[in-house]
Parts: sequence; structure tokens; C-alpha cells
Amino acid sequence: MQHPVFVPESGLSMTQEQASLWQQLLQHSVSGLVGFKAERNEEGQICNLRYSFINKVALRDTFSIGQQIEEKELIGRCVTDFFPAIRESGIWRTYINVLETGNAQRLEQKYTLNGRDVWVAQAVAPFGQDGLLLSYSETSELHDTAHRLTHQSALLNEILNSSPNAIAVFEAVRDSAGALIDFRTTVVNRMVEVLSGLPADSFINTRLSQIHLLTPDSFERLNNLLITGESVRFEHFVPGASIWLDVTLTRLNDGFVATLQDITAAKQAQQQLEMAIQNLHRSNQHLEEFAYVASHDLQEPLRKIVAFGDVLQHQYADQLSVSAADLIGRMQKSASRMRTLVHDLLTYARVSNKPDTFGLVDLNHLIASVAEDLEVTILDKKAEIIIETLPTVWGDALLLRQLFQNLLSNGLKFHQPGQAPVINIQGHVATTDEYLTYLSATDASQAGRRYALIDVIDNGIGFDERYLDRIFTIFQRLHNFNQFAGTGMGLAICRKVVDIHGGHITAISQPNHGATFRLLLPMQ
Repeated sequence: MQHPVFVPESGLSMTQEQASLWQQLLQHSVSGLVGFKAERNEEGQICNLRYSFINKVALRDTFSIGQQIEEKELIGRCVTDFFPAIRESGIWRTYINVLETGNAQRLEQKYTLNGRDVWVAQAVAPFGQDGLLLSYSETSELHDTAHRLTHQSALLNEILNSSPNAIAVFEAVRDSAGALIDFRTTVVNRMVEVLSGLPADSFINTRLSQIHLLTPDSFERLNNLLITGESVRFEHFVPGASIWLDVTLTRLNDGFVATLQDITAAKQAQQQLEMAIQNLHRSNQHLEEFAYVASHDLQEPLRKIVAFGDVLQHQYADQLSVSAADLIGRMQKSASRMRTLVHDLLTYARVSNKPDTFGLVDLNHLIASVAEDLEVTILDKKAEIIIETLPTVWGDALLLRQLFQNLLSNGLKFHQPGQAPVINIQGHVATTDEYLTYLSATDASQAGRRYALIDVIDNGIGFDERYLDRIFTIFQRLHNFNQFAGTGMGLAICRKVVDIHGGHITAISQPNHGATFRLLLPMQ
């Protein structure tokens, strides 16, 4: 039969086996364990606490700095022998309260150890007769983790709320059988408030069905999103708010993230662009109608005016006074200019619409053919046309023919008095820097294409570059009719042809030093 063993200062009586088990539990605990026995004065008030037991963890933590002490030296000693100021601390009041009320308490405190903040969680409980059990463990790592999570949460909120897009997170709502029945809002950012005009809190835990967004079509779309994991993107019009949204849905665990971008301004711009395109189509249609009228109704009266003028000049010349003959001559010149103008207007109208006959065009062959057509003028002016090896471009052969015919005719017309015209056509594949120099940002963004840079160089009279934009404008002339014939349409037609090809045209010149017309044309 085992005899009871009294555990000193604990107030507990137990068998030898129980005492051995108690000591093993005490010394192998990962938490610090300390037992105190209350010491009371004559009035029965607690005046001190004596150590009744302490395990290795508590002994190490309590007396590792500045004091070296063993357990046997500690048992029975007063706590004030080692910590004289403890009665002034809040922990002392906690100890007394637990002893007097018999109610255990938990608390957490921060200590500074070797310059480091250490958090300790303590449990203080009654233990035996007038005894106190203190157990504690360090929770610094938990606090560090909580701090990191708080920081990450704040950072995530800052990122979410700084986004220009509205972002909302939803989780699936399922029935007892696990079937999907709805979605519940868990997170929304500030832009959701901006778009909706409602506070963010009003959305939390709200179901899609409650805000009438869970239609049969949308439910099927969201269910497929959870099954396949493939993101979904679409545009959605909100009738009540009259806004357009670009919506992207991405699966997140058993739910999804919705990213919403307000594209109302872009949609309005698109609608305005579509209206402008429609207006442009109407304008082109009117231009075509005008071209038809010009080709039939205008040219016929002009032909008659010229014909009647010829009759007057040849058959009635001897009956006309000098003044009348001069007037008829002026009439004939005006009618001739009018016929040329009508012809140029027809040409301009024809090039206004992009044809469907684009393909690869050999510029060497095309420009040589243009030079053959201008052979009479070239011989008459003793001009020299030099065609260097040129790239092949992508375009409409008829329009490109019109382009180079106008440029060569321009070089032949505006030559220096007493000097034979020399026109040099040269080109190469444009470098990235070259085509970015001439193309606008919008055009350049289309250019995964290669471009040919073509220079048409003449030794003519040149012009002042202050008038660069003017020379490419319809009906604009730098010289009067008496100096150089023409309608002011030739270079305007050139620009129209280049625009249709998605290219660029400009000119480099000085008065009396010739001109270089530089073209950028796509090669594919």
C-alpha cells in the first residue's frame, strides 16, 4: 500500500507515484509554470507570495539575466526577495484578485528583453489551499504574424482602393447538398462606391440574387467559371446609371473576383466615331454623286463653250474687233482651266474611297511606266528622270500610278528657267526611327508593318517650308496662273492617295534649291 506524500508548499497531498508524475509534467512542460503560496498577516491580508514550485522553463526565463539561482534555493522564498517592486505592479493586483475571488484570469503583457519586445500570455489560477498557479508562454511570434497579416491586409486594401477599376470578391453559396445556389459579396473596393453611389458596407454579405444580377444566363456563366476556371470578359450596360462597364470575371477558390471598368466615355466616343463614319460615308456618297454630275452635266456645257469659242475664233475672226477677239481668247482659257479643274475634281473623288484591289506593287516598273506616259513632256523640256532601285510596296497600282504621275509632273512643271529638269527617285526600307519620325502615334501603333521610304528629288524652283501644309491642301496654290498652269489639286490628290495607303507624305525644300517629296508607304 502506497502512503500519501505531501508536496511541500503546494498544499497538495498525493501518492509517491502521483508526485513523480507531477514532477515529470512540471519539468517537461513547454510552458513556464510557477506555484506560489500566499502569506497573510495577522489581519488575514495577503502580504507576500512564496515560491512553492517552479519548472525549468520558468527558472530559465525568470533568472537568466543578472542572477544565477537553482530551484532548491528558490522554494520557500518570498517573491519580493527577488522582485521588491512587484507589489506596485498591475500583475500583483491580478494575483491578489485571483486568490481572493477564486476566479482564474488570463492576460497578455509586453516586456522589453535585450532591446527586443517580447509578448507573454499568462494564465493565473487558484491552486490548492491559498495557492496560485501561474502558467505562461511567449506569444511574440503570434504577434509578429498578426502584425504582418495586419500590414498585408492594410497594403491589400490600399492597393484595392487605389485601383481605378471597381473590384468585388464573391464567394459561392451552396445548399446542404453542395449545389450552387447563389453568390455572396465578401470584399468591395472604393471604386464600387463611386460607381454605385452606395457605401461599401451595404454590399458586404449581399447576394447577387438580392440585387437582381443573378439571371439564368449569368448563373450559367458563373457556374461554368467555377467549373472551368477560364476567365470571362464582356461589356455590360447598367440602365439605371446609364453607364457601360467592361467586366472581367476570374475564379478565386470557390468564388470569383469581378473587375469592372467604366468605359462609358469610350463607348460615347465610339458612338461619335461611328456617327462620324456614317457622315463620312454620306459625304463620300454625295461626292460620288457630284462626280457623276460633274462628268456629265458640267463637262458637256464646257465642251460646247470651247467648241463655240473655236468657231468664233476661226470662222469669224475677220469680223471680230481686237477687243472681242481678246475676250474670246480669255473665255477659251477660262473654259480650259475649268475643264482641267473638273477633271482633277473627278480624280480627287475617285481616290477618296479605298479600293479593294490592294496587292504588292513593283515601284520600279510602275514609275518607269509613268515616265513613258510623260515622254513627250520629258523630251520637250530635255528633262532627265533617274529611277534607282526601289522597294516593292503594298497598295493599289492605279492610285500609286496617279501619285507618282502627279509628283513627276510637278517636278517637270516647276523647273528653274533655262535649266533642264532633273528628277531622282530613290528609296529604301525605312528604319524604326525613320517611320516613327513621320508616322503619328496612332499610325505607328498599327505598324507591326514594314515601310518603304521613297524620295522624289527635283532641281526646280523649290518653295518656302512655311507653306508646307498649304501645298497639300485642295485648291491651294503658291503661284498664279500666269506663272504656272494648274488647279492646285495635284499634291492634294497625292496626300489623299498616301492617306488611303496608311502612309505619310511631306516635303523638304528651300526657294531656288529644288524640293524633295518624301513618302512613307507600307510594304505589307
